[in-house]
Amino acid sequence: MEAMKTVSQKIEELKNTGYKEDFYFEDGKLKAGGSAYGASEVEIEKEFRFEGKSNPDDLSIVYQIAAKDGTKGTIVDGFGPTANQELAQFLLKADS
Repeated sequence: MEAMKTVSQKIEELKNTGYKEDFYFEDGKLKAGGSAYGASEVEIEKEFRFEGKSNPDDLSIVYQIAAKDGTKGTIVDGFGPTANQELAQFLLKADS
């Protein structure tokens, strides 16, 4: 059984497999490398959930994302009470 990684270790592992961009969410779009993507232009390939060892409120999700133009990267969000609700709604649309 593989030991659970930290958020930063998982992001580094994904970068080493080609998911190099650090997506960020702004003005209703995912952005990376000078491009902006709507929900229909990206696909969530996988998600990884993490819970803080010392505080169960430290909840986060790393999303492994591929855009239709070939851009690949990650974005991190909280889940539960710490989630960015606008980003969560965007990602729900992208995942459907």
